[in-house]
Amino acid sequence: MIIRAGERAAGWLLEAWRRLSLDAKVVGAVAVANWLLLFSNHTTVATTTDETIWRLFPGLAGPVFLALAGLVAFSYPFRDRRQGAAFTPRARWVHLAVVFAVFVIVPTVASIVLRETGKPYTYIHDGALMIEEAARKLLAGHNPYATDYLDTPLYYWPMVNNPALYHLTYFPFLFLITVPFVWAFDHLGIFWDQRYLYLPAFVATLAILPLLLKRLDHRIALVALIGLNPQLFPFVIEGRNDFFVLLFLFAGIALLQREHRALGSLAIAAAAAAKLHALFLLPFLVVYLVATRKPRTIGQAIRALAPTIPAAVFLAVTFAPFLVNDWNAFYDDVVRYNAGGAAWTYPISGMGFSALLLWLGVIQYRQADFPFAAIEIAVATPIALYTLYQLWRGPTIARMLTGYAFTLLAFLFFGRYFQGNYLGYILAVASPVPFLVREARPVRARRHRRRPIVERAAPPAQPIGASVAADARSAE
Repeated sequence: MIIRAGERAAGWLLEAWRRLSLDAKVVGAVAVANWLLLFSNHTTVATTTDETIWRLFPGLAGPVFLALAGLVAFSYPFRDRRQGAAFTPRARWVHLAVVFAVFVIVPTVASIVLRETGKPYTYIHDGALMIEEAARKLLAGHNPYATDYLDTPLYYWPMVNNPALYHLTYFPFLFLITVPFVWAFDHLGIFWDQRYLYLPAFVATLAILPLLLKRLDHRIALVALIGLNPQLFPFVIEGRNDFFVLLFLFAGIALLQREHRALGSLAIAAAAAAKLHALFLLPFLVVYLVATRKPRTIGQAIRALAPTIPAAVFLAVTFAPFLVNDWNAFYDDVVRYNAGGAAWTYPISGMGFSALLLWLGVIQYRQADFPFAAIEIAVATPIALYTLYQLWRGPTIARMLTGYAFTLLAFLFFGRYFQGNYLGYILAVASPVPFLVREARPVRARRHRRRPIVERAAPPAQPIGASVAADARSAE
């Protein structure tokens, strides 16, 4: 009896799953999976250690948060199953917005409040804290790459011998765009939190994603896949910058799709000026811009790159002042610190190749130098060349994102550290690809089979007398 009941239940669930729309399958799967992860796996920075996200809420508010998250997660596919066409596109978007509000926005606001009402170095990632202080260093007339951060709240951040106290590993655009906000908030006596910038960037990214696709179910599915990426959205809560970079990257892609090449290139350049990850997209952007013009001469190829002039100027203006002021400090913070060779190198961590070598004993301790850069280049270069060649042969947005994602994965995985949000970022970049490929396929008209024409046998001829008699009866 139990086995039969289980079989019936499994059959019912399978049939119910098959009848769900694509967006209901995706939203239901990722939302329910993340709801389960909320109980013990999804954590965020707290006071001295990381804690599960639901513990940001005091007392019974934590279990209520978990219950509400489960309710909004399960109810989307349930509404799709029960309401069908009555579950309108607007209702679907509103429901998905509620999911994001519960899973991301409310916990982020809670974390900000806990930080503002407590210590300024708690409930925030050290990277966000460093960007805040880098902006203040610049306002004070210091080169953020040539100074230390021992006199900032970062000194008290819960990590023993934090190497970030001596190295600013981020690109300039992150703290340059933060400068006016920090200046205004500090002068007004208002507490500035970097998530005031990153949380709107998260929402804006989700608003841009539907512009990449045509079909409604594809749009909702894409927004759910990226917005509820389990290796990405929890880091919004503690203040990591991935969605800030993705905002400019996807905005650039949307502009390129609409043939706004100069603005699209400029947006991607802004992403590259914020984080090393986006810098790897630039060669793919160049090949895409040239290949789509199908140049026959070198002159035509050069003219195809004319829209990138504003982007090149933006990158030069962003990086040049710091390179000219102190090239060695910039190189030490951004390159040596990450690759090895600095006086205080970033410790080996994460889930990549370096962690495997450390576990096997090939590398003895976390701060040890190792030629990761050579391995990264050796692995990523052939992948980049092959995918660039494929992009040249068939220049599409899907191929550009695919090549970029694989190249970035190869480079970062074999680096000194490969964090969970790195994987989340790569998955986010690759998420539009299957939808773009599917929508690019020609629509096949359904073939209607013609019914075979059956020749009916002619009725036998009646005798002349019978025919006359029939006519006479009909005339009566």
